[in-house]
Amino acid sequence: MDGAILREKERDRSAGREIAGKPIMRVLQLISSGGYYGAEAVVVNLSRQLEALGAHSVLAAFHNAHRPNLEVAQVARQQGVTVEIIPCQGRFDRKTIDSIRELLRRGDYEVLHTHGYKAHIYGYLAARKGPWALVATCHGYHSRFATWGARLRKSMYAALESFLLRRFRRVIAVSPLLVEPLRKAGVLPERLAVIANGVEVERFASVAASADLEATKAGRLAVGVVGRLTEGKGHAILLATARRLLEKHANVVFFVIGDGPLRQSLQGAAEAMRINENVIFTGRRDDMAAVYAALDIVVLPSFFEGLPVVVLEAWAAGKALVASRVGAIPAIVREGETGLLVEPRDGSGLESALSRLLDDAQLRNTLGKNGHSLVREQFSAEGMARAYLNVYQDAVRQAG
Repeated sequence: MDGAILREKERDRSAGREIAGKPIMRVLQLISSGGYYGAEAVVVNLSRQLEALGAHSVLAAFHNAHRPNLEVAQVARQQGVTVEIIPCQGRFDRKTIDSIRELLRRGDYEVLHTHGYKAHIYGYLAARKGPWALVATCHGYHSRFATWGARLRKSMYAALESFLLRRFRRVIAVSPLLVEPLRKAGVLPERLAVIANGVEVERFASVAASADLEATKAGRLAVGVVGRLTEGKGHAILLATARRLLEKHANVVFFVIGDGPLRQSLQGAAEAMRINENVIFTGRRDDMAAVYAALDIVVLPSFFEGLPVVVLEAWAAGKALVASRVGAIPAIVREGETGLLVEPRDGSGLESALSRLLDDAQLRNTLGKNGHSLVREQFSAEGMARAYLNVYQDAVRQAG
């Protein structure tokens, strides 16, 4: 695209006007997903809010031959987001690069926004010689809980990702904690920005509780943990804590919401502890607003996090929160005001915090109300989308 024409179009976009009925910005969101979790929810929320602001945002999801994981595409379509599927046959598929490049050309996109290391790598290779402005979001850390071979592959991908991110127009960290690692990776400070995750608060407010979870509760208090069933999320510690809590609080049910490689072993552990009647594994759910509505307490016993969307969703739903003091969580959770914080791996501390909330309905209500006010003021999806739109416009201007 001719640079002068691009700059002329950008002046119109910056003024917030549409050009002959066209969107003020056309963005392709690229993600390779392992399920529907925090990063996926952010991308869907972002696309929906960008459309509301007058931009056009399309979600492109990898169809990985060995493990398709197209939940994000399914949820996005259900929520009215336009979706494209990118086939990928292996760890490095040249046809995938060609597919992304052709999609960028066909859609007349101005920005390619990548999410996650695989999207960063393939997106850069597809767009590096084109007129598209490259923007990347780093949602968190690479998992340290994996087999030796998986860690080696991850470290190789991470090294390549770090090398390529230096060449993106803008690199976004979802938390200030991610800024320093990105600087050390060689990303120039002027290309770095922090944009906090956001949620569509209204989607979680005043929603009827899930009928099946309500039936399972049968009048009991419900504690829910939401996330992928992997070692770093701390489910095993929560199960051990649940066993002790149930000796004193028999009228409690624990919902384990999500799926992952540890599901079978965690279910076996619950059976061995003889708490399986009070610990319910729901699997992945597409009705998360209704799920949160059925909970009384949301717990996040993770060993590490970035800025977890679960915290924001729990607040949007007005729920009391207990979370590990890791990642960006201590920076946004006000102890005793919007949630209770515990040290990671501290089973006794987790037990104490949950017991306190189970015994105190007023405290649960206060934490939920305060959290709801905070997320509405500081972590809305609309605010997130406006910040990204500004980044896109700057990136396009520089690319021109």
